[in-house]
Amino acid sequence: MRRLKALDLFCGLGGFSDGLALEGFDVTGVEIEPKIAALYKHRVIVADVCSLNPEEFRGFDLIVGSPPCRDFCVMAETVGLTKWRDPPNPQRGLLLVNAFLNFIEVAKPTYWLMENSNLLQKHIKIKPRQITNLGIGMKRGFWGNYPSFITPRDMTHNFKFGERKPLTSWERARIPLPVARALGAAVRQELEA
Repeated sequence: MRRLKALDLFCGLGGFSDGLALEGFDVTGVEIEPKIAALYKHRVIVADVCSLNPEEFRGFDLIVGSPPCRDFCVMAETVGLTKWRDPPNPQRGLLLVNAFLNFIEVAKPTYWLMENSNLLQKHIKIKPRQITNLGIGMKRGFWGNYPSFITPRDMTHNFKFGERKPLTSWERARIPLPVARALGAAVRQELEA
């Protein structure tokens, strides 16, 4: 059985990466912030996604990404306009979304998935394949050509140790481990069929 390759753009602390690694993927992340990249558990490239040459990333089985959703999220529409020092700007946010979509077009992975606020659909032409709740206040859209998978409903269940625990605020901002594992399992099943 060959080891599948995944690239996690805008990887942050590794929400997608951790689950994919548990499903047997060789994961590489791309993160612009060195302090965050230092906390990432897998191979990481510290760089701006916009500065990378996507042609150098051909051959990946899966590319995932979560471009920052600050300019599209519910908070942007409710509090951001009046209380944020730097108000939301969908055009600024679209630069990173389009960078991800252009990266996919050139890198040509077998499968890809982009996660973002479901409100992003107001700003781009392609429609999400799936809209799901990833937790309280985490209604998200998934765009891509990924194989269908069931989004787990229990986001407080730690599949590795079988124990339940409440999520901290920073954990709520990450892709839940059960979702990443479900995606990884679906991709593996399709590629090994």
